[in-house]
Amino acid sequence: MDIKVIKRDGSVEPFSVEKIHKVANWACEGLDVSQSELETATHLMAFDGIRSSDIHQALIKSASTLISVEQPQYTFVAARLLLQTIYKEVSNNTEYPTLRSYIERGVSLGRVNKELLDFDLESLNAVVVSNRDLQFTYLGLQTLVDRYLVREDGDVGKKGKIIELPQHMFMRVAMGLALKEKNRTAATIRFYNVLSKFEFMSSTPTLFNAGTNHSQLSSCYLNTVADSIDYEGDINEVNRYASIFGTIQECANLSKFAGGIGTDWTRVRSEGDHIKSTNGKSSGIVPYLKVFNDTAIAVNQGGKRNGAFAAYLEPWHPDLYEFIDLKKNSGDERRRTHDIFPALWIPDLMLERVESNGVWSFFSPGEYPELHELYGDEFKARYEELEAAGKFRKQVTALEVWKKILTSLFETGHPWITFKDECNRRNPQSHVGVIHNSNLCTEITLNTSDDETAVCNLGSINLIKMTSQAHLRETVRTAIRMLDNVIDINFYPSKRAERSNTRHRPIGLGVMGYTEWLVKEGIDWESEHHLQLADDLFEAWSFYAIEASSDLAAEKGIYSSFEGSKWSQGIMPIDTARDRHSTMDWNGLAEKIKKQGMRNSNVMAIAPTATISNIVGTTPCIEPIFKRQYTKTNLSGSFVVVDPSLSYGRPELCKEAFEIDQHWLIRAAAVRQKWIDQAQSTNLFVKSSIRGSDLAQMYMQAWKLGLKTTYYLRSQSKELGDSKNEVIKQEIIETAEPENKFCSIDNPDCESCQ
Repeated sequence: MDIKVIKRDGSVEPFSVEKIHKVANWACEGLDVSQSELETATHLMAFDGIRSSDIHQALIKSASTLISVEQPQYTFVAARLLLQTIYKEVSNNTEYPTLRSYIERGVSLGRVNKELLDFDLESLNAVVVSNRDLQFTYLGLQTLVDRYLVREDGDVGKKGKIIELPQHMFMRVAMGLALKEKNRTAATIRFYNVLSKFEFMSSTPTLFNAGTNHSQLSSCYLNTVADSIDYEGDINEVNRYASIFGTIQECANLSKFAGGIGTDWTRVRSEGDHIKSTNGKSSGIVPYLKVFNDTAIAVNQGGKRNGAFAAYLEPWHPDLYEFIDLKKNSGDERRRTHDIFPALWIPDLMLERVESNGVWSFFSPGEYPELHELYGDEFKARYEELEAAGKFRKQVTALEVWKKILTSLFETGHPWITFKDECNRRNPQSHVGVIHNSNLCTEITLNTSDDETAVCNLGSINLIKMTSQAHLRETVRTAIRMLDNVIDINFYPSKRAERSNTRHRPIGLGVMGYTEWLVKEGIDWESEHHLQLADDLFEAWSFYAIEASSDLAAEKGIYSSFEGSKWSQGIMPIDTARDRHSTMDWNGLAEKIKKQGMRNSNVMAIAPTATISNIVGTTPCIEPIFKRQYTKTNLSGSFVVVDPSLSYGRPELCKEAFEIDQHWLIRAAAVRQKWIDQAQSTNLFVKSSIRGSDLAQMYMQAWKLGLKTTYYLRSQSKELGDSKNEVIKQEIIETAEPENKFCSIDNPDCESCQ
């Protein structure tokens, strides 16, 4: 009996084993894999009327199941086979359609900005390199298919037909970022090349929306809550959110357009504080945080995922203990917020009191709001003055507070620990404000006020693609230009976000592929050699980024609040670091900046890159390997993902995060922090058997070495299947993983920041 195959266009042709051989040969060509093994693994039950798409899916599934530590290149086989299905869906063949035909189709469907039709599409089409699609791993390409490529109906949930191929996506993003360039064609080509070569990758919101009809390109926002139900004064478009419910409304608007949010709650008066207008007493911050939490759920980013809100509090606030308990799985559920991310904004004085076994005092933020605006020596002086006058609400030992914080941190991964004074001491913009909190992923440190909601625009250099210092410099310069362009093109969900971003023009250049780079260079994470090379690498990265922003200022103008900044005084990030050893000409750069200024108030921030590092097939941001291999499950099935670091034949260097002595991880973070004008998302990883004293020592070391922030504390207990309790500082602690893996190394589907 003749077996007939139904093709995608509905036509019928005879079943052909030769066609399968031809496809398999193309997918395996040039790779260290076996075509016969692929075909043998493809358990195809051929029957009359079988669809050609089913035959192809069987090949993809077979290739994906062959991926292993021993045979990692099957990931490229699966990617090539998947690529063929995308080509056929978009253009009915394996050829790229012209850029013009794609743009015209996208505009007609309302999915692409019609202004892209004004570009020199023929010249841009000539630089599209379709073979760059062969760089994708299976996971990387599947990520694009599932979430990024433009579809007919605008739904990224695998419903509408794909109309965009990968290289056209990179070209769309490049064009979208070049909209305001004087020479659009040259800028677009420059941007396209770094994206399509995987040298630099913009953050997820930029990849989603650049060149479309909705240019929301920013990743995260930071705001602060005023201590009033309604704004007291004349309301305008900027200050309309300067109240408790006003800020919650702003967060809803920001979340609606897929922004991750960090919110400072310290000014809200504590439970029991007097309310003059009603002669009543305040219910404290927890009931408002409950509304904040439910807003994150209700405004669920277009139905794609819950909103992502982090709440920050300074530890002298009397509601501290209730704040620490927000994520607990026991107690009154009306006082629990399981869907937001609590974080502490800790001053040096508290940790000094822990070390000296001193007393910690709590003060009403309503009575002494100045504590919120002070940092360093000025905070200490006012705090101790109020203590001496007996103005505190209550007192306990600082060690008791520290124990409670660490206990909750180990139980739930929260509250995150961030350092108020270090962030503000090294703030380039200290002349125009105070940093009150960080963002959702703890890498952004920007001023906030009732008039300004800080915005972070992100992207990351792929270190594994950098071939020389000159290459790094050129890539950094292009990336800085791309990030700066976001500010002028961006859609802002609130006026105070727009005011802040256009006034100060901060950006956050990050990195990814750090661990893969270490392994490629033959460097052990746990070595002094690692720290020295990291120092050299990040000094160059920092120098080139700052230099690029200054040169951009000479071309396009300085940011409006430049005068009075540390930059304007010739003070570089290294000048405020604890370890000031350097090798490059920082004095020369400082003099250059004094003359021509800076385009951006802040330039660098290392964010998590869970998704974009998957796209380019490298290790995320500055994280160690989480798992050498893991199983990924999606609509295409389950398949093994092998960490790219293993491809260099140095398995002894491919240490998983829990195998590394965390003191090396902290020391490496301190080396990087020297050079960064903002911060970095630094996770710490501990075994379930860790002692409380060791955990405390880790965070004390992070503080003393000058880290500005830390992120999640990851416990290994879940992976080990260990459900028993461990004793830490004579307290019983459940060794559970954090409930929500929103933006973490072990959540490759995260799109919150990058």
